[in-house]
Amino acid sequence: MNSHHLDISRKVVTLPEAAIMLGMSPLTIRRAIKSGKIKAVQISPKGRYRILIEELNGFIQRNSQMTAVG
Repeated sequence: MNSHHLDISRKVVTLPEAAIMLGMSPLTIRRAIKSGKIKAVQISPKGRYRILIEELNGFIQRNSQMTAVG
C-alpha cells in the first residue's frame, strides 16, 4: 500500500498508516501506544501493531477537546 492512497473503509490500520492519517511520525504514534493514549494490538514480538480506525477517531476527538480546553 502506498502512502498516497489509504483505504479508509478498512477497520484496522498499521502503525505507519496511522501516522500518515494523523499527520504524525511513526515514532510519535508508537509513543502514544506505549503511554496508553492510543490502544493497539501488538501482533509480533518485533513491535508490529494494528490499530482500529475507531480508536484513531477517538484519539483525534480527545486531543481536539484538550486543545480547545487549554
